[in-house]
Amino acid sequence: MVVALIVIAVFLVLYFVGARFTLKEVSYLDESVDVEIIEPLPPPVAQPAVPTPPKSSVGPNGEVVRHPAWVKTPVPVFPVLAMRRGVEQGDVVLRCETLATGQFGACEALSETPPGAGFAEAAIAATRQARVRPYSIDGFETDSSVTFNVRFRPPPEP
Repeated sequence: MVVALIVIAVFLVLYFVGARFTLKEVSYLDESVDVEIIEPLPPPVAQPAVPTPPKSSVGPNGEVVRHPAWVKTPVPVFPVLAMRRGVEQGDVVLRCETLATGQFGACEALSETPPGAGFAEAAIAATRQARVRPYSIDGFETDSSVTFNVRFRPPPEP
């Protein structure tokens, strides 16, 4: 019995040493479906707030009051979160402090449509590069606050 097991073991060892284990290569060709690769559409772009013309008025004591006006409008980036969710447009109403330097101070989103898609954050971030001609009284520039809309719309189709 032991001799039979040894003979079988030797036979198996010789078989496996001499055997070549290769995978059979199989190729498939399916011509039943025609696939066309379509170029992706460009991501939607944000439309900055429309610049307003400078406005001057006369104050209660005869002083010349110049209201803030855009020097460089905010150009927000369309939020990635909105693109991932398939949201194609949005609107944000911001109220921001304008500094005598022409820069924006603190900003808050008064409304965001649709909420939670990242439009408010993108609009507030865009105000960091925006500039205004500041509010002035008789030529003396001072801080003030402004309220404006930022619209996010898809790019026009070519």
